[in-house]
Amino acid sequence: MWLQTARRRLYTDVLEGWEVPDNNPMSVNQAFLLSTRGGALALRRDDLGIIAEGAKADLVLWNARESPSLLGWNDPVAAIVLHASVGDVEAVVVDGKWVKKGGRLTAKGYYGEFRGRFLESARRIQNKLIQTPSVYPRVGDVWAPSGLPIEDAVTVDSLRGEGNGYGETFLAVNGTQD
Repeated sequence: MWLQTARRRLYTDVLEGWEVPDNNPMSVNQAFLLSTRGGALALRRDDLGIIAEGAKADLVLWNARESPSLLGWNDPVAAIVLHASVGDVEAVVVDGKWVKKGGRLTAKGYYGEFRGRFLESARRIQNKLIQTPSVYPRVGDVWAPSGLPIEDAVTVDSLRGEGNGYGETFLAVNGTQD
């Protein structure tokens, strides 16, 4: 998402000048480099983001043969940057130890404990957000930095008949629609 956002911003600079961009402003290789070695260097960590003697032994291996997201791409970096998800990760080695192998976490009991703590934290944060009054301007207000009025965009209607599907959930749970 970050790469696509960066590309959009750089394309916009050209388009706003009433010109048509003739190149791709950032390659997937550049994005991969910035998120690996470049990120390590930004943290002033020379021992991260490389495979070399004395460096941290952290590796991520993707399964490009089994994942529908990665299958058939002739550029593995493009496949990973543009299409991979955590489900495509086959194995992870951290500090020389396998922490994920064969697509499964290797630390026994750790995920269950982590998952429970994560879900508890997620519920707490979501409930806090729901209870927090909005500080954003409303339709008819003026956005202070620009002085421009706030207006609603047209909302897409994705349903036939009543309602528009916005904010409605249609998940089948135990044979019922909720």
